[in-house]
Amino acid sequence: MAEKPFGQSEAFIRLMTEHQGRLYAFLLSLLGDPDQANDVLQETNVVLWRDSGDFRPGSNFKAWIFRIAHFQFMAHRQRQLRDRLVFDDDVLEVLVPAAKAHDETYEARQRCLTECLEKLAESHRDLLRRRYAENQSLREIAADRGTTPNAVNQALFRIRRSLIACVARTPAGGDS
Repeated sequence: MAEKPFGQSEAFIRLMTEHQGRLYAFLLSLLGDPDQANDVLQETNVVLWRDSGDFRPGSNFKAWIFRIAHFQFMAHRQRQLRDRLVFDDDVLEVLVPAAKAHDETYEARQRCLTECLEKLAESHRDLLRRRYAENQSLREIAADRGTTPNAVNQALFRIRRSLIACVARTPAGGDS
């Protein structure tokens, strides 16, 4: 019976399995992310299996697999750098002012909403607070008010519509 090549032998599989924890720890120390470390470990295992015929029994197995793991780590980093979306300075010069303007618009609309909330009747503000700030269910609010959940839902709909109209009427709030 012909002897199996070392890469297909139980001894190779045993050595590979024995070093999995150390390889994972090594890759985790380089990547800092368990998911990425697992991904690179799997890629490393594929290469180890594929290139198992290159390993010479009697040489340093640990050094060989760690060298392959290091190359797989470097290939992973190159893919990350290639895949990463990077904006050049010209694009950033356009995006930064637009982002600031958007932030200022948001703040103006937020102020308008606060003013519009203050104009609401106390019972309407209470209903909004209970539903959205306290996360009470329609059923809970309805039971406390002696009405149906559908009636509470309709009241909330009218209040929201009123707030939208109020914000839209306010000069700073209508900008979008």
